[in-house]
Amino acid sequence: MTNQHARIKINLAQREIEIEGAENFVSHWADRLDELLGYFGNSEESRQKAEEDKPEGPRQLTGDDLGAFGEFIQSLPNASTEVDKMLAAGLWVQRRSNDDAFGTGDASRHLADHGMRIGNPSQCVRQSLMAKRLFMVQRGRYRISQQGYNYLRQLIGPSTRI
Repeated sequence: MTNQHARIKINLAQREIEIEGAENFVSHWADRLDELLGYFGNSEESRQKAEEDKPEGPRQLTGDDLGAFGEFIQSLPNASTEVDKMLAAGLWVQRRSNDDAFGTGDASRHLADHGMRIGNPSQCVRQSLMAKRLFMVQRGRYRISQQGYNYLRQLIGPSTRI
């Protein structure tokens, strides 16, 4: 028996299985996969079910649709600081405001409504201002800066697009 390079690729509605390696290794898996594939069937009903069960992937939150406030704020890591929570709440409020800005009170109120009390919301906003994650557009109104967006993307992760 030769030990040539072989490959098996299966695409069950893009839940791909790919095995590559020495021919004897691949043939070992080929036998197992043939038996396993017998359980799936080839009917149209099986294909439709596979398409319905296909995972949607990470939710993309773009534009004005950051989802419900509670869902958005829960996407923050558990180790998030009060400053991080205020920044995220500010983004959520900003996206829904007419002037594309947010006030400290609005962001703090949304957090409090979800059981997240911030000790000193104004201090959190000042710290974000000093870190250049937001800037003042008029007295008492703030907007998230590009640096703030980048920070939130890094904090929330690639599964959520802001």
